[in-house]
Amino acid sequence: MFEAPRKPTSAIRAFVVLALIAILPFVLAVTSQSSTVVNGELTDYSYLNLTALLGGVAALWYAIKIFAAARAASALTMTLSVALVLVAVVALFQVVRGSGMVPRATECTASPSFDLCRPKGP
Repeated sequence: MFEAPRKPTSAIRAFVVLALIAILPFVLAVTSQSSTVVNGELTDYSYLNLTALLGGVAALWYAIKIFAAARAASALTMTLSVALVLVAVVALFQVVRGSGMVPRATECTASPSFDLCRPKGP
C-alpha cells in the first residue's frame, strides 16, 4: 500500500555533480588579469579564469562519459539527454569565459559582464 521513497538514480546524482561543477566557477573564481594602458587608452588586455576553464572542461568530459555509458546501456532517456545538453552548454560557456578568448578577440569595451567584455579604460 505504501511505497518506500526511491533512491535517486545514478543519472540524477551525476547531473547534480555536473551542475555543481559547471556552476561553481560563477561563485569561486581564481583569475589572472592584466592590462596595458597607454596615454589613457586600454591597449592590451588578457584574462584567465582557471576555475571556469578547468570546471568547464571537467563538466564537459564527465557529461560525455555519462552520455556514452547511458547510450551503451540503452538507458538514455529524453530527460537525461536534455539534462546533459544543458550541462554541456553551461560547461562550454565556462570554457569560453574562463579562457579569456572573447575579450581578446572582440573590441567590446563596455562594463564587464560574465567576463566576456574588456573593461573600460581608466
